[in-house]
Amino acid sequence: MSRQQFARDSFGIFAAQIAVMALGIGTSVITARTLGPSGRGLLQLLTIFPATMSNFAKLGIPVANVYCIRRRGARTSAVASNSLLLGLGLGTALALVCWLGRGWLLHTVLRGVPAVTLPLVLVLLPFVVLQTFFLGILQAEQRFQEYNFQQIAPTLFGLVGMAVALLWLRAGLIGAVIVQTAVVALVTVWLVLRVHRRTPLRLAWDGPLAKEMLGFGGKSYVQTLAATLHRQIDQYMINVFLDPAQVGLYAVAVNLTNVLLKIPDATGTVLYPRLAALEEGDAHRATARVCRNTLFITAALGVGCLLFGPFGIRVLYGPRFAGAIRPMLLMLPGIVMMSLYMILTRNFTSRNRQGVNIVAAGVALSVNVGLNCVLIPRWGISGAAISTAVSYSLAALMLLVVFVRESGHSVAETVLVGREEIGGYVRHARGLVPGAAGE
Repeated sequence: MSRQQFARDSFGIFAAQIAVMALGIGTSVITARTLGPSGRGLLQLLTIFPATMSNFAKLGIPVANVYCIRRRGARTSAVASNSLLLGLGLGTALALVCWLGRGWLLHTVLRGVPAVTLPLVLVLLPFVVLQTFFLGILQAEQRFQEYNFQQIAPTLFGLVGMAVALLWLRAGLIGAVIVQTAVVALVTVWLVLRVHRRTPLRLAWDGPLAKEMLGFGGKSYVQTLAATLHRQIDQYMINVFLDPAQVGLYAVAVNLTNVLLKIPDATGTVLYPRLAALEEGDAHRATARVCRNTLFITAALGVGCLLFGPFGIRVLYGPRFAGAIRPMLLMLPGIVMMSLYMILTRNFTSRNRQGVNIVAAGVALSVNVGLNCVLIPRWGISGAAISTAVSYSLAALMLLVVFVRESGHSVAETVLVGREEIGGYVRHARGLVPGAAGE
């Protein structure tokens, strides 16, 4: 893949992520203003719960799908067929385990959540697992237009559904959960059918391939699980130590700052299958180039969030959510550093070096939990934001140290854009301003 093609694919995914961001903010404003801080907090818990729990059942299959297809040359139809059977089996088993443990869940991490909403959320688990498995197949085949549509569609349908359920029907929290369940299920079915159309699925089990998928995926499993818990455990801990209303305020801060992570997510999605097909030296050079440019853009947007974020919260969400401003500002440095982490993990995974990612994610998760236990009771959601900033930065720095040592690239080469690259940004910016290009 040429640099131009890489840039086009990255921009396409980034544009899709921007659309997702805009639609997501619209949905967030509707849910916040209709449900209030407490209801918004409960919806946040019910929204992230399937994503959190699904990571216990993924077994690293999404990244294994990319690795097996791109580097090992496995047939896509065989990988997809195994993914279908694994996804249905693992997702259903996970839903049953959660149902058996529903009493504990509703008294701890989901405290305050209406019991009637839990079955609606548990039904989602097989769909969420399947969706991530099949997104890995689209990524491996570099079918980024379909990948982008799959990102935009649920957010668009969710916005329309939430508007109908909350503004028109006044269905409250239960209506919002029903919309979420219906949208995720429909989009997952569409995704499976799209993969089936090009690479027909068979209800057949390829044992040797499954062993390879699970072998590689097992190395990524702990990494992915720790990374997901690292990103989401603070919201569950806020619910345990405080209450759903504080989760609602914190959710607004998290959702707005996570907009910045759309950039490394877009570039990393395109970068990973490319790295998996490159020699090690070329992979290191590509990683360093993408790291410094991604960090530069994310930091620039972080400054914009610092300047205009407080105003945006007051205007969009109203005075009831002003308490989200301070945690948003406190977590910003960690969010910027997380962009570096998200690119570097792709490098290590593409080289079958997931152990580095596991150590970084595990240490950062432990630090995050420890700090949250101390800081949330003392400083509330601001303490959670500080914990996030510290642990995110620590995870990124750990990967950076190892990457610099193994690649031979300096820290400056990895995190600082050069004069020529800055000039390119300036020229591009001038080209966007009418009349400035010819100056």
